[in-house]
Amino acid sequence: MKKFLLGILCGFVFAGVAILILGFALVRIATKKAPEAAGDSFMILRLDGEIAERPASEIPIPWLDQQSPWSVIELKQVLERASKDNKIKGLMLEAGRTGMGWAKAEEIRMAISDFKKSGKPVHAFLRTPNAKDYFLATVADRVSMVDEDYLDLKGLRAERTYYKNTLDKLGVQMEIEHMGKYKDFGDSYTKTAMTPETRESMGAIVDGIFKVMVDGIAQGRKRTPAEIERLIDDGPFLAKDALKEKLVDALGYEDGAMDELAKKANVSSKSRSSARDYRKQVRYRWDAKPADQQVAYLVAEGDIIRGGGSGGFGGETMIASRDFIKHVQELKNDPAYKAVLLRIDSGGGDAIASDELLAALEELSKAKPVVISMSDVAASGGYYMAVTGDPILAYPGTITGSIGVVYGKPNFKGLYEKIGLTKDGVQRGKNADLDVEYKPMSDMARKKIRAGIEHSYTTFVAKVAAGRKAKVEEIEELAQGRAWIASDPKAKRLTDELGGIDAAMAQLRKKGKFAADAKLQLVPYPPTQSTLEKWFSEEKLTSAAFETAFGAVLKIDKPPFADELRRALRPALRQGGMLRWMPYSIDVK
Repeated sequence: MKKFLLGILCGFVFAGVAILILGFALVRIATKKAPEAAGDSFMILRLDGEIAERPASEIPIPWLDQQSPWSVIELKQVLERASKDNKIKGLMLEAGRTGMGWAKAEEIRMAISDFKKSGKPVHAFLRTPNAKDYFLATVADRVSMVDEDYLDLKGLRAERTYYKNTLDKLGVQMEIEHMGKYKDFGDSYTKTAMTPETRESMGAIVDGIFKVMVDGIAQGRKRTPAEIERLIDDGPFLAKDALKEKLVDALGYEDGAMDELAKKANVSSKSRSSARDYRKQVRYRWDAKPADQQVAYLVAEGDIIRGGGSGGFGGETMIASRDFIKHVQELKNDPAYKAVLLRIDSGGGDAIASDELLAALEELSKAKPVVISMSDVAASGGYYMAVTGDPILAYPGTITGSIGVVYGKPNFKGLYEKIGLTKDGVQRGKNADLDVEYKPMSDMARKKIRAGIEHSYTTFVAKVAAGRKAKVEEIEELAQGRAWIASDPKAKRLTDELGGIDAAMAQLRKKGKFAADAKLQLVPYPPTQSTLEKWFSEEKLTSAAFETAFGAVLKIDKPPFADELRRALRPALRQGGMLRWMPYSIDVK
C-alpha cells in the first residue's frame, strides 16, 4: 500500500513539474522575440563546472536555464557579439574550478583575447583557481582574488589507474589483444604500473600541454617562460604570495573587483549584465536563421558506440552511430547549410561504428565543403572519423593519433567460483563460446581474434594514409597506438594546421570559395532543442525529463572514486567487440 501511495505521489509531482514547464514553454513560444540588449553596462561571465562542445537543451524555466552548462560555441559567439555591442563596455571574467580540457581552454582564451582587441577593459576575479582557470585569466588586464584564497598553480600531472590487483582479489581476469606497442588500453586491467611506452607517450603529452600553459601565462603576465617555470616550481601560492610574485594584481572581494572594472569601463558599478542573459541573443539568431549563409557546426562528442542512444552511465555524452549518421545524411540534403565545420571531441570507441561514421562523413564531404576542428581529444576512432581527406585543424594542446585496435573480454570464472555461481550449456561449432564471460579464450579463439585485430589495424592505417594523402609507411611510423600532442613536430603529418574555430572557418571560406565579404553564420547542427522537444523525442520520457530539467541544477558531490568507476565502465567497453579506442583518458591537471 505504501509503495502504491508513493507511486501516486511521484506521479502527481512529475505531472505538476511537467505542467509548470509546459506553461513556461507556451508563454515563451507565444512571446518569442529577439531579446533586448541591456543598457550601457559591463558583462559578467562566470565559468564554473563542465564546459561542453554541444549546446545544452534550452529549459523554458528562466532560473533552471540560468544553471545550464556553457558550450564552447556559445562562449565564443557571446564574446564576439559583445565585443561589437556598443552597450557592452567591459568584461568581468569570474572563474573557479572549471571542467574542460586544454584545447577548450585555448579556444576560450582566444575568444577573450579577441574581445580585448575591441579596446574594452577585461578584468578577472578568481575563486580558488586551478591551472586552467589561471591560464584563462592571464589574458585579462587585471587579475584579482580574495586575500584568504589560494592559487593552485603547481605544475601539471597525468596519472593512470590500474585495476589488476583489485580484479585478482575478485577473481576476475581481463583478456586483452591489441595491435601496436603503444595501444596499451588493456594495461589498466592486466598490469600494476606504466610500461616504458606509456610513460614515453604520456610524458610527451604533458610536456606539450605544459609548454602551452607556461607560454600563455608568460605572455599574459609579461614575463619570460623561464620565470613562470621557476614560479610554478614554488607553487601553489597563498593569495598574498601570489600578489607578491606578481601573479595577480590585487586582493579583495568581488564587489571591489566590480567597482574597479566599472571605473575603467566608465559605467556605474551597478550597471551589470549577465553573459547567460546575453546568450539568449546568440540562441535567438540560431533559431531565426537570418539571410546569412549558414555553416553547420556538427559536433561529435563522447565515446563512439553502435546503434542509437543519447546518454550513458554517469551521464556521458556519446556518438551513437545510427543517430549521428542520420544527422549527417539530413545535413547532406539540407540546402540551408552551405558548408560544415565538424567539431570532434572523442577518444574513439567501437571499430565498426567508427568505420560507418567515416563512410557517412566522406559522402557529406562530396556534397559540401567540410573542415575538421579537433577539440580536447580526437584520437583512435575519433581520429579515424576525421580522415575524410578534408583539412584537419587542432590546438597545440589537442590529443590525437592513437592509431591502433584493441579487443577486451572479462573472464569471471574466478569470481563465479568464489560466489558459488555455475554455468553449463551446449554448443555447436568450436568457437561458439569465444566471447563467453565464464572461461578463458581457447588458443583457436585467440588466434581468430588476433586475425581480426590485425585486419582492422591494417585498414585503420590504410584509411589514414588515404585521407592524409600519405604513404602507409609514413603513417605506420606515427601509429602503433601512440597518442600524440598535436604540437609535437613528429606528429605534424596527422593534422594540417594548428588553430581554433576561426582558423577552421578561414579554411572553410577558402575550400568553399566563398566571397571575401560573405557573412557566414556558424550554427549548431542539428538545431538545439527545447526541453519539451527533447522529452517527446526520447523513448524514455521520464528519465529524459529529469535529466534535461534538473541534471545541470542538482550538483551532488560525487565520491572520489566516481570518475574512476565511470572511466572503467566506459560505454564502448561495455558494448564489447574490437575497439578503435584511445588506451586511457588523460586529464592533465
